Amino acid sequence: MGSTTPGTTVSTGSTGSTKGRMVGIEILRFFSAFAVLIWHYQHFFFRPETASIEVVPSTQPLYGLLHPFYDFGWLGVNVFWTISGFIFFNRYLSKIVARKVSGGLFFVNRFSRLYPLHIVTLIAVALLQAYYVRENHAFFVYPYNTPYDFFVNVIFASGWLTPYTDSFNGPVWSVSTEIVVYVAFFLLARFCRIGMVWTLLLMCVSAAIGGVLIQHQIKGSESNIVFCAFYFFMGGAVHLLYAQFRNVIEQHRRATVLLCCAAYAGLIGVCVVFGGTKYLAATVIAPVSIVLLHAIEPWIPERLAAPIANLGNTTYSSYLIHFPLQLTTVIVLNALGMSSATLAMSPWFLVAYLIVVFALARLVYRLLEAPAQTFLRRRLAWIGARSQANAAR
Repeated sequence: MGSTTPGTTVSTGSTGSTKGRMVGIEILRFFSAFAVLIWHYQHFFFRPETASIEVVPSTQPLYGLLHPFYDFGWLGVNVFWTISGFIFFNRYLSKIVARKVSGGLFFVNRFSRLYPLHIVTLIAVALLQAYYVRENHAFFVYPYNTPYDFFVNVIFASGWLTPYTDSFNGPVWSVSTEIVVYVAFFLLARFCRIGMVWTLLLMCVSAAIGGVLIQHQIKGSESNIVFCAFYFFMGGAVHLLYAQFRNVIEQHRRATVLLCCAAYAGLIGVCVVFGGTKYLAATVIAPVSIVLLHAIEPWIPERLAAPIANLGNTTYSSYLIHFPLQLTTVIVLNALGMSSATLAMSPWFLVAYLIVVFALARLVYRLLEAPAQTFLRRRLAWIGARSQANAAR
């Protein structure tokens, strides 16, 4: 969740920005990751005796300030998917259509970006869960941890190959689901030269199917892919519209900001008067926030660009390491005879947890993610080169 997914790297594109980074989008990525972290804070209140999370949401620390994240933080995944669509259309669409990016190169870029940290955290969680279940006779939070589930996770399919997603490093399901949409995006861009019409059509179809699934309360791998496709292609539509009206937006930035604020106000009004759904909120907030933050980017001081980009770089690692960190924390506290549920009620525990997550995520990015990505792209360059040569024929 995310997800960009969190594993989407923001980079240069036709609507690019300062030093090739979309700094405004990095801000949105960070807050989406923050939302998921707060939503999953409830894991500290897991009770192995009942194999359930037992906490009244309003009793969690700083609830008055953070209640939107405690109650709806899981929507950060939907925002990640929307950001991914915006970035992929920005970075890849024209290049795939022009056959400047082959299927092999596209695969190598995605594999090198996502897989190294995924496999490391998967193995870490498998080992930690083995210890936890031996001591507590129940798995921590995510109960499906069979050898088959491990295999499903190894091939990055936990979001769509099983009817459940709560296995091993559970949050990775949203990244897994997005991989299916990546494939669809590449094929559509290569063979259908996807544009605004195709993008809007895909949005409408996935929205219609999603509406039926919500109406009948159908959950599972099919619904995951449908919702991911809707938000991904909505992000793509935002990119295409932004590119179409870029000059107008840049000439009327203040008016754009006011329109975005009016959209937020309209959403609040609709929810107050008519009642709104969580999906409506995500469907409005995600694209409007992308436009708003992209539009105000020239107003962001240059001295803040690098720190913001560094925060954006922590999103994938924070997304994948926070559950194993929670599991490790609970194991250590149990060994010390302390209760995570008691300590987690403290605002200081929450603050310390968030600081550790993002500090560790920064280290993981610098010491594992970035070096592994560079290494794999060099070692697998022949795949991209051969595929590129074939695509150019």
